[in-house]
Amino acid sequence: MKLLSILFVLLITISCDKKSEVIYSGQRVIIKPVSAGVEDIDVVRWKVGLMRNLTVSRGIQIVVNFPKIDKKHLHFLVDKYGVDSWVIKVKRRGMMRNETMGYLYIPLILPGQKNVMRINQLSTGSFKVYYAASAVSSRFSNLPCPAFNHDLLIEKVELVTSNPLVTNLVVSPVEEERILAKVEEFNYANTVINGGKELRGEYYLEIAFYNTKRKVKLSNFIELAGVGKVVRERSVPISGCENYTIPPRGKDENLYKKFNFGN
Repeated sequence: MKLLSILFVLLITISCDKKSEVIYSGQRVIIKPVSAGVEDIDVVRWKVGLMRNLTVSRGIQIVVNFPKIDKKHLHFLVDKYGVDSWVIKVKRRGMMRNETMGYLYIPLILPGQKNVMRINQLSTGSFKVYYAASAVSSRFSNLPCPAFNHDLLIEKVELVTSNPLVTNLVVSPVEEERILAKVEEFNYANTVINGGKELRGEYYLEIAFYNTKRKVKLSNFIELAGVGKVVRERSVPISGCENYTIPPRGKDENLYKKFNFGN
């Protein structure tokens, strides 16, 4: 029985570290990612009210598995095409909208000594999509009564399987294109995207290779497997906040911090 348990753990470890298939074809390199996609979606709670005794939602947290590439292939992509990062396009679709929420880049190369390449492939990461009331600033995020009349509680989220039509990344000079939108660096501790006043909808991710200095994508974008879905949100009355006004910066902020209610 113990031997079976060890074999099971080894199988899980090997499958989780499975490398993407790489094909060289003339001036193109084709990568077939495996074991990559949206892994999980969770609700982030927010304690609000003058006594911090009521609960609404700050937003959601999305966990994603990134493609893994053998180091020899990654070295080639760096030397030949200037790849140094992944770029993630965060998208949301709903009944009346299909929009890009933002761009994040995840470094594949770490700073090091001259002529020394330090490969760093993050296997799993997460980011948050917050309501505007919590995403705008840390000051707004700590208010006892949320700004913009925010009072929504996310009641249900789902992780939905998906089968994207295009699954191969193609690195080629033909695919090079400058990304004009702001591309935020992925922060391992706290990456937050402003989702606006409502979050209901389906969240999916597209990924491509990227050069941070030139701000250029170096491959096509492909949609990753898996969709995080905010199914239902409802309004929660926040008693005591009916006539609350946001204090000027610095004023009365310590009054709420000293109670250490938590958030």
